[in-house]
Amino acid sequence: MSAPTLNPNDYAYGDPDKLRAHIAELMAGVSMRASMVGDYAFLRDDPGMRYAMKCAAAEFRAALNLLGDLTEQLERERQRRQPTHASRPHSNQEARV
Repeated sequence: MSAPTLNPNDYAYGDPDKLRAHIAELMAGVSMRASMVGDYAFLRDDPGMRYAMKCAAAEFRAALNLLGDLTEQLERERQRRQPTHASRPHSNQEARV
């Protein structure tokens, strides 16, 4: 039994889950391509193997880029939730330093 798939269309734009769904979709493609590479290698089909590997590499790079986007988005959200330190009043001793 396979795991349930994440559908990017189920999430709103800007939702971190949408990025996760796209990453999962790309990595499923990488997995499929890796299997194809094994089949092409068994068949001694070097052009097919080369093409499948290039496609897998491109999908993997795209997933890594989305992971970077997800990390940045989560960091921005985390910073927005933190109270600002500039609004805190300083004591007289802190002001003299």
